[in-house]
Amino acid sequence: TADIYLHIILKKHTSELLGIISDPDKLAVDMWSADLVPDPVKDNVLTTLGISRFQKSSKLLDEVYRSLKVFNRPNILVKFCEVLKIQQNAGLTRIADDMLKQLSGL
Repeated sequence: TADIYLHIILKKHTSELLGIISDPDKLAVDMWSADLVPDPVKDNVLTTLGISRFQKSSKLLDEVYRSLKVFNRPNILVKFCEVLKIQQNAGLTRIADDMLKQLSGL
């Protein structure tokens, strides 16, 4: 089904995303601005002391997975890709373009 496929698209890139995201604080703010994460998640990423870049990035990706599970809409993944592309990181842009290409095949 489409919801499983959306999860597969994101899952395929999760480990690479976790390794590439260099500024999870900026990503959290941009995801919040795009209505992809609620205030508590954004605030947790921005204010919790002692958590690594990897842990912050993981929290953000978990929120995208949660949204896909609850709402089951491709536009969530499209918005996430748009946010990735504005991070000014060639690796994130490449992953976003790949996910968008996969989405276009749905």
